[in-house]
Formats: sequence, structure tokens, C-alpha cells
Amino acid sequence: MTDATLSLSLIGEHRILDKAAGLNEPSGLTLNHDGSAFYTVSDDTKAVFRLDLKGRLSIAESFFIGVDDLEGIAINADGSQLHAVQEETNAVITIDIASRRELSRRPLAAMANYDSIKRYFPDPPDNKGLEGITVNTRTGHLFVVKEGRPGLLIELDAEGESILQARLLNDSNGFVHPKVGPEKLDFSGLSYDAERNTIWITSDKGQCLYHYDWEQNRVLQRLDLVVEDDNKPRRIRKSEGVAIDPARQRLYVVSERDGRLYIFKIDSNG
Repeated sequence: MTDATLSLSLIGEHRILDKAAGLNEPSGLTLNHDGSAFYTVSDDTKAVFRLDLKGRLSIAESFFIGVDDLEGIAINADGSQLHAVQEETNAVITIDIASRRELSRRPLAAMANYDSIKRYFPDPPDNKGLEGITVNTRTGHLFVVKEGRPGLLIELDAEGESILQARLLNDSNGFVHPKVGPEKLDFSGLSYDAERNTIWITSDKGQCLYHYDWEQNRVLQRLDLVVEDDNKPRRIRKSEGVAIDPARQRLYVVSERDGRLYIFKIDSNG
């Protein structure tokens, strides 16, 4: 892939909080199969919420599930299943969309090869567990990210049964920030970019996005998440979810703190 410099320009912003429905802390974002709607979760509500592209909640297409503390969500390659992560148990939950049923719930500790990453997960947990999930639609493999101490990106097989490999997210592969030190830099949302074969990773503390190439194991670019507010630049707070639509060159970010959906156009310079 080329190392074109990318930039983001804000083209839309929508409020998505719906306290009556339990959508209080949007914490993860994924586009549906045809790019016409989103799924998100709220870590204080046992539900999967469906939104249109302007962030409007569809009650009829949202549904309750028997698990809370969900922090990230992703759709599989054929659009039939959702995968979510539960931070407290560091588990991957798989949900069938058609029946709205939970198909499996598997902690990392129950997966094959867990010993290869066990040292990064203290017992008892330190509240720096799994925060984001995405699906490589070329291979079907899942990627999950540990929030911090240390930041860790983990590749799982398509069934979520086996840990294939893991990489620390630190200065050696480009996860640095001019204002946030390595101990405080964290990672939240993930979105696989099928066009570029890369992964977009949000940082809450860094208020930015990292565009990361897994195969080369390097950050291609760090992009600040800044929007203009009355001609004053304002950083997006608690960017907990990201979803990319490479076909339309759109990137969507959800703020847990402000309950807002931000829509960016991706511009390529070179």
C-alpha cells in the first residue's frame, strides 16, 4: 500500500444520546453490512442499538442481550453476526443478528495460546482490559485491543477460539503522542479498513486516531480528532468508537462523553 498522507474534514455531527432507551454512553461503533446503518453499545445497558447514518435510534432494530459492560462492537464479513468485548471479563461475545441471540461468550483466558499474553492481564483485573474489536474482512480474523498498561493489539481466529498473535502498542511501532506520555496513552475503538488493509485505532487520552499497518507493524499516521466550534478548534472527548467506510471515504467517530456522532470525509494527499 502507498503511504499517502490522509486528512479528515468534518462533514456532519449528530447527537445520539437516548436516555429513555438506555443509550447513555455510546462505547463502540460498527457499520452494518451495506454501510447504511450502525450498531453501537452502551456499557451501562444490556442492549445492542441500531442507528441510521445520522445517528437516529431505531427502536425496532435494537435489542436487549443478557450481558452488560460492553465496550466495543464489530460486524463479521457476511453481516450475519456481531462481536462485542466485555472489559471486566476480557471476553468476546458473539451475537446472531437475525435471532438476536448470544451464540458464545469466551474470555481470552479460555482461548488457545492465552499463555502468550497472560502476563499482560493482571489478576484481579486492573480496569485496563479489552476496549475495542474489529474484523479483518479479508481473513475473518478478529482483532481486539487492550486499553492500556500496556496497550496490546491481539489477533484471534475467526471463531474467537484461539489467539494467533499479539503486538504491544508503544513507541517502537509508532504509538507516540506529543502531549500524552507512554504510561497514560490509551486505546479504545478499532475499525478495519478493507481498502487499505489497515486498522484505525482511537485514543481517548490522545484525542486522536492512529492509522496502523498490522503487516508492517507500524503507525502510518496519527490524526488529531479536532472539530471547529464557532471557529474555535475543539478536540473530541472520549472517542470510544470508530467505523470506516472506505468505499465512500467516510470515517465515523462516536464520543462517549458528549454522546455525539462525528462524520469525517477522508482526503488523500498524494
